[in-house]
Amino acid sequence: MTNHKPIALWAVPRSISTAFERVFVERGDFTVFHEPFSVSYYYSTERRSSRYAEEEPKEEYEHGRVLKKILTLGEKPVFIKDMAYHVAGFMTPEFVRNFRNTFIIREPRYVLASLYEMWPDFTFEEAGYEDLYRLFGYATEEGQKPIVVDALDLSENPERLVAAYCKNLGIPHKPEALSWEPREIPEWRMWEGWHDEAQQSTGIGKASREEVTLPSELEAAYEHCLPYYEALYEKRLRPAEVPE
Repeated sequence: MTNHKPIALWAVPRSISTAFERVFVERGDFTVFHEPFSVSYYYSTERRSSRYAEEEPKEEYEHGRVLKKILTLGEKPVFIKDMAYHVAGFMTPEFVRNFRNTFIIREPRYVLASLYEMWPDFTFEEAGYEDLYRLFGYATEEGQKPIVVDALDLSENPERLVAAYCKNLGIPHKPEALSWEPREIPEWRMWEGWHDEAQQSTGIGKASREEVTLPSELEAAYEHCLPYYEALYEKRLRPAEVPE
């Protein structure tokens, strides 16, 4: 495999992104980083959130140190999955240039309903859409043609969508990586409770299209997120464009 910049899958929360990441874990030919910049956002001396304010901040979690670790591993190509909002404080064209940037989105109703169950006090920033759109803009301005995958499309057409994703990146598609045995992924322990389904699964499952009614307190968040989602949805990798 040709050596490339790290592939980054930038996500919003609860978007089937960890199941997508699991494909790259199972491939075995990539070094996979799971949300490496989350520690910068929540636990570093430059942290942007007070969610875990009781935790002593650590210099080792500063984004420059995390980035250096990602960029200096040379044994295998690198794949990272992270939330765009985790890099909001240092998102610049120079930062974005370090990666081959790809994106996964999901209709905000499903994301917000699920996120609300985990964090009823989530912020607009933690919902993730605005920073995902901003990062997409930087990648486009850098001359990249970012791949955008919609979570429902992925869940209904995993073989075709993953094959097209790999083709667009110029990497081999490994269909055998789309199924696996349930197991604990050690790198996911830091976010215990968030990824149980992806660990217990045997593949990318089909997500429900059942209508979700949001509580009234989430309507403002939905109205904030929807335009960013719709703009990225227009750029998505469409199942109809993916060969059978």
